[in-house]
Amino acid sequence: MIYNISFDICAAIISAISLLIMLFIKRDLHRASNRVLFIIIVTSFVACIFDIWSSIANSYVDDYSHSFRDFLNFTFLFVYVSTACLFAWYIITLLGIRRRMKRLILVIFFLPNVIVFLLLAFNSAFRWVFYYDADGIYLHAPMMYVLYGTGYLYMLLSVFLVVRFKNMLLKAQRYAAILFLIFSIIPIVVQQFIMPHQLIELFFQSIGILGFLTTVENFNAIHNPSTNVYNRTAFVREINLATKNKAELDVIIVKLSRSSYFDIATREDFRANGFIAGVTEWINGLSKNLDVYDCERGHLILLAYRNQAYNIHNLSEEICKKFRDKWVYQNEEMLFPMQLCVVSIPHEIQTVEQVIQLVDLPYINNTDEPTMISFKEVGVELYEQTGDAPRQYQIGGEVLGMLDDFVAKVPLLTAAEYNILQYYINGYEISEIPMLAHISINTVRKHNKNIYRKLQVTTKEELLLYVDLLLRSERLDELERVLT
Repeated sequence: MIYNISFDICAAIISAISLLIMLFIKRDLHRASNRVLFIIIVTSFVACIFDIWSSIANSYVDDYSHSFRDFLNFTFLFVYVSTACLFAWYIITLLGIRRRMKRLILVIFFLPNVIVFLLLAFNSAFRWVFYYDADGIYLHAPMMYVLYGTGYLYMLLSVFLVVRFKNMLLKAQRYAAILFLIFSIIPIVVQQFIMPHQLIELFFQSIGILGFLTTVENFNAIHNPSTNVYNRTAFVREINLATKNKAELDVIIVKLSRSSYFDIATREDFRANGFIAGVTEWINGLSKNLDVYDCERGHLILLAYRNQAYNIHNLSEEICKKFRDKWVYQNEEMLFPMQLCVVSIPHEIQTVEQVIQLVDLPYINNTDEPTMISFKEVGVELYEQTGDAPRQYQIGGEVLGMLDDFVAKVPLLTAAEYNILQYYINGYEISEIPMLAHISINTVRKHNKNIYRKLQVTTKEELLLYVDLLLRSERLDELERVLT
């Protein structure tokens, strides 16, 4: 056996574990970025299998024909290079900038991978990528460096995107991307120039992918268990990314009247959940490409990106038509007064705070008929409710409630946890805190877990989102008084 396939076997096992995690723990394959990551894991697993198989065939040359070895080597090399292309596409999807990419840019992006395919497809005739010597030993031809160069090109593009748009990624995503790139690039160099028969590339790459899985949110963390669509947390993060990315989209805000919603909520839980779930399921089924968000208390949001060419008017008419009929659940009927408003980003509103204000604004109609209202009407109502009031009252009522709950939980923190929170408020990173607080990094992480649990947040980014909202609503001094 010429090649040591032990690392490839381990890589295949790690990739299989990653697939199981993605399918049964993370589960959210509706999101485009998660689908791309899932495909990357699949290609990594396939690459491992074919690397093992081709290594065996290239070692026992008398047992395999040249044509069959060509197939094995072609499949491995193309899938392996395509993994780098897919990872760059994953970063683009994660950042949301794919929605701004024009067709020419897309062609340029995928062109190197197409060239790799063509080189490999005609290799059996021209032997410009790999060939076999007189003894049947597998050897690299000059064009093999084009394949390596293509892989490096996509990796460098990924590095550029992570650095250039680092503020649009969660901190954990930035670190995971850097880790994956290091684990992918360095082993290639080592295997090429130091240990050509030790197949270590895929092993370290599979570890990098497994590390990236830690940044993918669990299904339950971003879905409403009753309606089975994205929850408010997922909506805030998606709209925050869209505004940072200057994406053009329409926000379709569907609001059920509060009286009807609370009338249902007073019934048995299963009936209340059944009615609301039925409404949400119908809206969610309007299009596979439209994401629906349950922002609680009968406020449902649809995000329609402009490049996906939705007919917003027809979609709105269809929703209003459906709400003119009664909803039926277990022989009970319910009529939901509903208002619908379509808001354009960035033409009518530009910031996350403005979107949240509109989402949280109560149902303002007095009729029982489904009604479409304009952004101007909503703006007038918002002005009438806020007027020249202090800035904190210009944030939606439900957001104010969230901030009140957040501030109310702060006294649950210990003095040491207060101190760590203050460092975060002052802009320090976790790596800087041990030296400032004279404690170990493990102690800081322990305090972090307690802070997240007591304040009911899941990440540092979510914690800082609350801090930012308090700052914007001129209420940060309330938090500082609590901390002192």
